[in-house]
Amino acid sequence: MDILVLPGWTSFYISKGIELDIMISMKGLEEFTFTDCLEHASVADIEGISISFLHINQLIANKKAVNRPKDQIDVIVLEKIKRIREVE
Repeated sequence: MDILVLPGWTSFYISKGIELDIMISMKGLEEFTFTDCLEHASVADIEGISISFLHINQLIANKKAVNRPKDQIDVIVLEKIKRIREVE
């Protein structure tokens, strides 16, 4: 698979329309190293491959810092998910 890698951000499709974004730095998370983020990451198995995802708190912090209209919507949804998880 050929992957175009851009400094700081890369996106590619792995299969069945699943897009994977790889970022090495993110707004709102400047105080965290990659290792910090990885230690708190959630891990999902996608077609036999373990993929780490930002912890929901870090994702919310990033979305708030970026603050585009679509990120504002994401924050609302992510905060609802977080509240549901806290109840469970």
